[in-house]
Amino acid sequence: MPADSPDPPPTSPASDDPPDPALAGRVSRRFSDAVAARRGWRPAKPVVVLAALVVVLLVVVGGLVVVNGAVRDERDRARVERDQALSRQLSSQSQAMAVESPQLARLLAVASARIVPTSVEAQAAVRAATVTPQLAVLGGFSGEMHAVAFGPDGTTLAAAGRGTPLRVWQTDGLTPVPWPQGEAGNGQSDGGMADRGMAVGRMEDGMAVAYGRDGRHLAVASATGQVRVWDTRTRESWAGGESEPWSRRWTAFSPDGKLLATTSGSTGASRLWDVGSGRPVAALHSLDGAPGPVAFSPDGSLLAAAYPGGLIRTFDATSGRLTGDPLRPARGSVVPEPREEAGALAFGPGGRILAGTTGSEHIQLWNVATRRAMGRPLTGHTGLITSAAFNSDGSVLATAGQDATIRLWDVRARRPLGEPLTGHTHAVNAVAFSPGGDLLASAGADATVRLWRVPRGVRQRLTLPGTSGAGGEVPADRPMPDRWYERQDTTQAVLSADAARLVVQPYDGTTPGYGAVWSWDVKGARRLGERLRIRPDDLVDGMALSPDGRVLAASGADDAARGLNTTILDGPASIRGRPLTYSPDGRLLATEVPSEDPGAGGQEANGGASGQVTEGGATGQGTGGRTAGREAGGGVWIWAMPGGQARVGPAGYAGRVTAAAFDPRGASLAVGTSDGSVLLWDVAAGRSRGTLRAHTLPVTSLAFAPDGRLLLSSGEDQRARLWDVSTAHPQGAPLTAQPQGAPLIGHTGPVRAVAFAPDGTFLATGGQDRTIRLWDTATGRPLGPPLAGHGGEVRALAFTGDGRELVAAVADLVQVTGDAYTVWKWDTTALTGDVTATACAQAARSLAREEWAAHVPGLPYRDVCP
Repeated sequence: MPADSPDPPPTSPASDDPPDPALAGRVSRRFSDAVAARRGWRPAKPVVVLAALVVVLLVVVGGLVVVNGAVRDERDRARVERDQALSRQLSSQSQAMAVESPQLARLLAVASARIVPTSVEAQAAVRAATVTPQLAVLGGFSGEMHAVAFGPDGTTLAAAGRGTPLRVWQTDGLTPVPWPQGEAGNGQSDGGMADRGMAVGRMEDGMAVAYGRDGRHLAVASATGQVRVWDTRTRESWAGGESEPWSRRWTAFSPDGKLLATTSGSTGASRLWDVGSGRPVAALHSLDGAPGPVAFSPDGSLLAAAYPGGLIRTFDATSGRLTGDPLRPARGSVVPEPREEAGALAFGPGGRILAGTTGSEHIQLWNVATRRAMGRPLTGHTGLITSAAFNSDGSVLATAGQDATIRLWDVRARRPLGEPLTGHTHAVNAVAFSPGGDLLASAGADATVRLWRVPRGVRQRLTLPGTSGAGGEVPADRPMPDRWYERQDTTQAVLSADAARLVVQPYDGTTPGYGAVWSWDVKGARRLGERLRIRPDDLVDGMALSPDGRVLAASGADDAARGLNTTILDGPASIRGRPLTYSPDGRLLATEVPSEDPGAGGQEANGGASGQVTEGGATGQGTGGRTAGREAGGGVWIWAMPGGQARVGPAGYAGRVTAAAFDPRGASLAVGTSDGSVLLWDVAAGRSRGTLRAHTLPVTSLAFAPDGRLLLSSGEDQRARLWDVSTAHPQGAPLTAQPQGAPLIGHTGPVRAVAFAPDGTFLATGGQDRTIRLWDTATGRPLGPPLAGHGGEVRALAFTGDGRELVAAVADLVQVTGDAYTVWKWDTTALTGDVTATACAQAARSLAREEWAAHVPGLPYRDVCP
């Protein structure tokens, strides 16, 4: 049998057959093979053990790796949680220190963002810091500070006070300017820190400081009658005056820098000095006593001086003789105590207006030519006014008071500009504007000098051609009503999305501009073409401007009853209804068609072409009856441009449509109504996405964020709200400011206009209260104080494409400014681009190591402003 043949079945042991020799051999061989195999297995045993050990080791190592990974993950998670907690803490500290230490507040906000760059709260803190009014607090003085002045080129700032004859800083970086001491001018420094300039001469107390207009001379008057005038180039000086009792002092240079006036109230002499020779050339004589504050007119011909009791006298600057009758406060004003030394005096840049007060909480404006008071005094301070200053164009007046506040005033409107500036803990003794008008410096009895950021708004008048053959340009005036605050204004204004073009319907003569609108190039500050006649005998009821400002849609108030189509300049003639808004790409136009419109549903009227009506995927010609399952006409229609095909939009809402906006893709339409609701509509599907009960009064304006996720609504209930469009639920609290530091309150009248910045990080609201307010989109918190000074309510808002400027169309009251509409441009550069870099530039330094250790414990030092 072959060796590889299958074995036969085993023989039963009970068999009686004799044993088979072959079978026995095979069994013997198998036993031998088994033994040999067993012997061969023994040498392999150590290998198997080793393999087992390797397996065990790998398991152990793998377990350690897993454990270490978990530990590392836990450590990373703990580090992230620590950093987030530190970032939140720094953001909170930044907000709390905005008034006490604005520079440190900015740096803490930057540190918060450096630690957690993705933190929404940290980025919001940085944005808030960049628009905080206070820029810096300069301290370390031995006593109260009395005076402050900017150099004519704005590069230097000088201050004087008790125990501080003079300190000078570079405004860029607030670094001290070394100044010689004593008459020898040895150039030695007092060795102080960056917020301590260099001391001067033998004077102990500086009471007044002033630069000549050309910056060549800097004068300091002491409390004891001395005056020292420095040549700012050579640092040489001359001194004059006699030792007199300690008293309040004032000083002023003539515009040409040749004369210097010094006064000291009731306790000392008042003189005119020749700056070149250092000799007194005249004295200011008056029967009213010794003058207090003094000011030269811009042309140098007059010198005004304020006297206790409220009188303002003017002198011939050359001879020192009185000119004309005294300027007296308006009839009915409170007359101050005759012996009160506190006072303020300032000429406007043009010399036409003089602001002054002595011993009063009020300040009066006078017309210098007529010598008459311009209306009632400006009231608001609760302590005596100590100083006054005009900005470079004369539009803003700043006043300081013993109530520890600074107030800004709109000179034309004679109204406060927003809330008072607070931060000083005691009386504010002096204020001064920088030449550019964007900085304000103040000196206080709390031994500090403070720098303030002044929001920059540029006002452009809108003018119309002269009427009745008069020629020239005239303001777009409205008639003056008997009681202007009861007047109902129905004029309109609309800005293009890029803020480049404005279309308004101003008043014409004595009636509204019936059927007429005007267009302005906002960037070029010029009127575009002539009057556009929309309706010859009807008030324009609705306007919509394409995003690029090239196409205007307008309708008349009586269009529905008269069967008139909407007027589309360079567009189709078949559009019906009151224009509401264009989509961002200009391809869709939403209108409201009233149910009583005889041409609704695309029915031909006045020879117009029949419009095509669609709903969802259905398409059909309008027949005047039911279209796509609803009553044609009663609701919002969406028109495809430029062809004029229409599809139905929201319908069945209560009241009238008062606002509308497309999302950035034109896929959704938001419609606000007079009952305070906002309807969301899916344009492609032709169906409702829901209704938001947004406001308790009519909705006034709507805007989508650039990413389309958020919707901003405003209403006559004085609120604006942010909505997450995907959930249709409110995001955060209503946009009403809460007190923080200086009181910040929300709009006090209906909110009329809203707009998002191009990057969506902040937004603007404007209202009937004549203010614009900026808000952080992520947190809903206000950014800085309100932008104020507008002569009337804010009607339209739009940001320029780079977000660096906010444009507002304002319906100014004729009684206040003489214009019906003006354009205001506000600088929002601080909130755009790299806001951390902006905050670092404003702080003009980085966090010191000791500051980092105090506020960021546990982390190694980082230079947050490299």
